[in-house]
Amino acid sequence: MATSENLVALQTEQRNAKSLDIDQIPTIELCQIINREDGTIAEAVSRCIPVIAAAIDCLAERVQAGGRVIYVGAGTSGRLGVLDASEIPPTYSAPEGQFVGIIAGGDAALRNAQEGAEDDLDAAVRDLEALQLNGTVDSLIGIAASGRTPYVLSCLSYAKGLGCATIGIACAQPSAMSTSGVVDFMIDAVVGPEVITGSTRMKAGTATKLALNMLSTGTMIKIGKTYGNMMVDLKATNFKLQQRSRNMLRTICGSRCPDSDASLDALLESCQGSVKLAIATLGLGTPVAEAKQRLEEAGGILANVLKKTTNGCSNGQTTANGDAPDYVLCVDGGGSKCAAVVMSADGQRGYGEGPGCNVTDVGIEPAVLSISLAIQRAWDRHPTVRTRPWTSDRFSSIWIALAGHDRKEIAVTVDSVLEKLFKRPVGMKLRVTNDIELLATSAAERNDTSSAIVLVAGTGSIAMAYERQGDRFIRIGRSGGWGHLLGDDGSGFDIGRQALRLALSAVDEFNNHRRSLDADSLFMPTRLVQRIFDSVCPNGIDTLDLDVLSAVLSSASDVEKKKQIARLARVVIDSSTDDAQARNIVEKATNSLVQLLDPLTRSGQIDVAKSSLVLAGGLMQSNIFADAFKEALHAVAFDFKHVEVVNQPAVIGAEYLLRMQKG
Repeated sequence: MATSENLVALQTEQRNAKSLDIDQIPTIELCQIINREDGTIAEAVSRCIPVIAAAIDCLAERVQAGGRVIYVGAGTSGRLGVLDASEIPPTYSAPEGQFVGIIAGGDAALRNAQEGAEDDLDAAVRDLEALQLNGTVDSLIGIAASGRTPYVLSCLSYAKGLGCATIGIACAQPSAMSTSGVVDFMIDAVVGPEVITGSTRMKAGTATKLALNMLSTGTMIKIGKTYGNMMVDLKATNFKLQQRSRNMLRTICGSRCPDSDASLDALLESCQGSVKLAIATLGLGTPVAEAKQRLEEAGGILANVLKKTTNGCSNGQTTANGDAPDYVLCVDGGGSKCAAVVMSADGQRGYGEGPGCNVTDVGIEPAVLSISLAIQRAWDRHPTVRTRPWTSDRFSSIWIALAGHDRKEIAVTVDSVLEKLFKRPVGMKLRVTNDIELLATSAAERNDTSSAIVLVAGTGSIAMAYERQGDRFIRIGRSGGWGHLLGDDGSGFDIGRQALRLALSAVDEFNNHRRSLDADSLFMPTRLVQRIFDSVCPNGIDTLDLDVLSAVLSSASDVEKKKQIARLARVVIDSSTDDAQARNIVEKATNSLVQLLDPLTRSGQIDVAKSSLVLAGGLMQSNIFADAFKEALHAVAFDFKHVEVVNQPAVIGAEYLLRMQKG
């Protein structure tokens, strides 16, 4: 059992600096604080999407084989598990008993707290023994906001010992759960301190519900309980569901449907109320018995049954002539996001994003999961193929551009993993490079330049030089890209760090004078400092409780801390039009970026007058910052032949692949 000291160290037990005086403020401000804190939950869960996606794939395979999913938890966590398990059978026609929710203390604990139940290790084993788990196909989801509930840890250990797949959901990291060695998929939805200290039914409870929604819904989608985004695997057991069933039949099967409701109802009755079977019957144009057999052979996945039919059932997945078009795929995997573009020969495209996938920061497996998620989202948004899972054979040409790929020891492993993902070797049909290579493609389109420099100013900063060889640019030099500990001068992190230092200095000055009689009048923050306070701790300036440092450093991980600091760059840039301090920071940043070009221009390999300068990254998307940089560039007489800002590198990459494909 955790000691009181250990409990204090948990993120779920820490005090929230933004709600310290919540009992002293007007009700509307109270509600605004709660609402603002709730607004951070989705982002916390989004950081877990790669592991949630992997867990869904595991659950789907086991559920498809007849396995059960067991939810275990205590208190709020247990109630959320029971709720999710209870909703699956009526929503997706899952067999009773396939999704089971268990709460410590039994069903009585659903309404009334059962003292000591969460600490009962033996009860955990007894509760699972009664289910006679089959480790080959069954799975267990352990839910504990603190990540240390003894009942849940005991359940996970018991299930893992039998060979079950185990999934953990916690809102603290690290935790006893994440370090136990008995969890296959650890979902750390770290939402930070609660508005009311320790009240994990609030943000932690909401984050848990979001994760459970994704797990169960994703599993149902993967095993064929939907067709597109329509819930076809339902039974028309009441008036509302009967009408919904008719609507789906008409939407999917169109002219193949009988005209009257009575005829549709008769069809549904012959299919024992199964909408999926009715759709298969109409789509295949076969008797119910044959359609049922075809569904069973397809594992219950309606899309696979209807894939080759021409009998009029559709959800908008094919081209006008019925042929599957060729697509190209380009992925721009940066540190803050992973962007994917799927483009067809006619120029139509779908765009999707996933979490950041810099392999140096997040590791190879999370990076690949993020890539897969971004591709699926791009695939879903392409007008000719949306709602079907993507498969590698649909892409005639692929370009994966990843931050961190230029490290040789990482590149070898990444290439191997991507070859397996896309089922082809690295080469002409699968190009894997550093993400900056995409930007050089833009410069290569200009035939009047012999070389180019690509400057990226986002969370970090880096510059690379390229020389023309035929219709391509080959990298010949590099400057910067050392990371925020050693470099990244002029980056979003650098700007945010300088702004935070100003704010922290102002807090120190205030605290040093706080005991004086006129302390309130002494605290007169500058316009920029005020805006930093508003961004980091919006309630602090009103209460004179300015714990700026804790507000920034309480993030779940070093990567998230870096991103939070870098996000302040936007505040500084926007303020630079009317604030001298902000303008000074921006000027320093742009000068640092100009200096980043020096090693490349002085190497003798680059003739600035015959070269392109390609600007990219989050900072360069701001016209204010880009214009300030160009002024700094002009001040040192760096007169490039062309200077351009690239907004969507993945689109440029996809267009390049299409051009190469057409010859």
